[in-house]
Amino acid sequence: MTNNVEPFRTQHSNIKLNNIILGFFEGIFIDDQINEIEINALIKWIECYPEVCNLSNFDVLYQLLVKANADAQFLKENRDELNQVLTGFKRSTYFTAGTADAQRLHGVLAGLLCDGTINDREVVALRIWLDGHKHLEQDHLFKEVYSLLVSVRELNQVEPAVIQALIQKISKYVDRENYCLPKQAVTSTSENINPDFYHGDFVINGCTFCLTGASERYTKAEWKEVIEVKGGLFTDSLTKKVDYLVICNKGNPHWAHMSYGRKFEQALKWQNEGGKLKILTEDDFVKVLESNHD
Repeated sequence: MTNNVEPFRTQHSNIKLNNIILGFFEGIFIDDQINEIEINALIKWIECYPEVCNLSNFDVLYQLLVKANADAQFLKENRDELNQVLTGFKRSTYFTAGTADAQRLHGVLAGLLCDGTINDREVVALRIWLDGHKHLEQDHLFKEVYSLLVSVRELNQVEPAVIQALIQKISKYVDRENYCLPKQAVTSTSENINPDFYHGDFVINGCTFCLTGASERYTKAEWKEVIEVKGGLFTDSLTKKVDYLVICNKGNPHWAHMSYGRKFEQALKWQNEGGKLKILTEDDFVKVLESNHD
């Protein structure tokens, strides 16, 4: 059964990746300018995700990148050709309003920051992009970024504090030291703590746990067993009765915020509204699960 399902999972994963990379291109060109660092970032992304070169409509774009790698001026002089290729991406049959656009947003933000900074032109262009995609208003990341740009809309100017807040928001999910490639997995190290996740003390006995994402440690049935042995309750359904949502941290090639799906987004929404539910990384959960105190 697993072997029969895997091709569909792979296809779905590749579509996500293609959407994010499309957004990354849009983010780089959002201010109608390009610099050498951004060109290097484009090449780095393709080197890290070579499988995207096999996806629909990508080969022509890849060939443009190869030429740009040899001559940075080439890409500047062939913007019209690039824009035609990007339009081909947007018209591909696998794109759907909402899901694809949310994935593209992640790429757009990474593209904005891939050269290590964000300028006023890019912020204004991002505001225009967001205003043109208000059908994403229920997406948590969209709402957070949209709210950061309130002053840009009202005052029609970009304050330094807005740029810094935007950089901080994007940096939660990308590696700023490596062309803003997506972080591969949620970690709980002191150097890489995502503030969306709870890293404090907790007990398992008497608490309800829900899991999402892929894990290399246990199957879902095995997770249920080890949790119940410790006196906890396991559920597949995320409701407000759940105490902890555990984000399993098997590495994947996508933006962490998007990778863990609707359960993560819903939990984050309840958490920000003051609910009791806390979000744990798999590593932090296992530290307590494998201890002798529960």
